[in-house]
Formats: sequence, C-alpha cells, structure tokens
Amino acid sequence: MATIRKLFHELGNWHNKISIGAGVTRELFKQKSRKPSSNAMFIKRLTELERLVIGSDKTLHELKDKVYKAIDPDTGKPIVEE
Repeated sequence: MATIRKLFHELGNWHNKISIGAGVTRELFKQKSRKPSSNAMFIKRLTELERLVIGSDKTLHELKDKVYKAIDPDTGKPIVEE
C-alpha cells in the first residue's frame, strides 16, 4: 500500500505532466499552424486546461498541508499533539 506522501507526490506529478503537455501542445500548434484563426478554439481550450490544472495543483497543496498536520504522511497514523 502506498503512503500518503507517495500518493500526494504521484498526483502532483500527474498535474505537472498535464500542465506541461497542454502548454507544449498549445505552443507547437501555434508555431506549426498555417491558419491560426481556424485553431483559435483549440488553442484557447489548451490554455484553459493548463490554467485549470495549475489551479487544482494549488488546491492539492492546501489539502496536503492540512493532511500532513493531522496524519503522518509516511505511516498514515494520526498525529497526536500533547
């Protein structure tokens, strides 16, 4: 079973791959397109996808901070404050 730390790390990696992939695809499309106006909607959607992934990554970090305060990310056991 994966640790909480590993799961957060894996999810962060997926966010990064999606964001980079959308940005690179958008830029390649802009460079290679012979008719940029016909691809405007596609480029707009890729830009929006990248923006949404970046936003979800910020939320993931907020969640991670809260979880790490309550649960040890390596053992999965609750943190008991004395």
